[in-house]
Amino acid sequence: MPTLGPNSAQIGDLLVLPAFVISIVAALVGASALIWNIVAWVRSGHRVVVEVEVVVRNPGRNASWTGRRGRLRWPVASIPPRHVDYSIVFATVVARNRGRAPVDIERFYFTVGRASENRNISWTMVDDPPLPQRLDPGSSTSREYMIGEVEAFVRREKRHRFRGAVALGDGRQRRSRRGFNIDKRGRGDAFLASPTGQTLNTPAPSEQ
Repeated sequence: MPTLGPNSAQIGDLLVLPAFVISIVAALVGASALIWNIVAWVRSGHRVVVEVEVVVRNPGRNASWTGRRGRLRWPVASIPPRHVDYSIVFATVVARNRGRAPVDIERFYFTVGRASENRNISWTMVDDPPLPQRLDPGSSTSREYMIGEVEAFVRREKRHRFRGAVALGDGRQRRSRRGFNIDKRGRGDAFLASPTGQTLNTPAPSEQ
């Protein structure tokens, strides 16, 4: 008695699922390639990221400390007060080029409010490198200013927070994603209580 094999309809049904899986995989591969091309295109130019840092420098001890914002917020021990005895407190604008092309920085400045409000201030210090300044891929540069002067500007504008920003040679501007709150409750207490804060808040042996 002859054995019955699958007919063409049954064979077609068996091939539907593999063909569907293959089409899904091909679509995912194509989408991944498209996304990668977009990322590569974006990164082929310059990509400047701006951050705000605070620096406490004790000239007598020839010592300094830098406070930076964490991933989610400013650690309380990284927020110094406006005034630290025997030290100078600075606000620093840091620009990093994470792209693949160089770009010129035309200006460093501090800003308050929304970008559209155009409320900002900047200074030119004698010892600063001249502008425009070339920022190569993978490099960074910064400018620091006395935080008291920055805070005075923020007070005049009746604000509580400032951001760092730069103006680029292509006409674009980049601001730090987060700002520094000058009126944060208990500001500076944790810093002054830390070993670093206590060291920077005391005179050098030669000054005693």
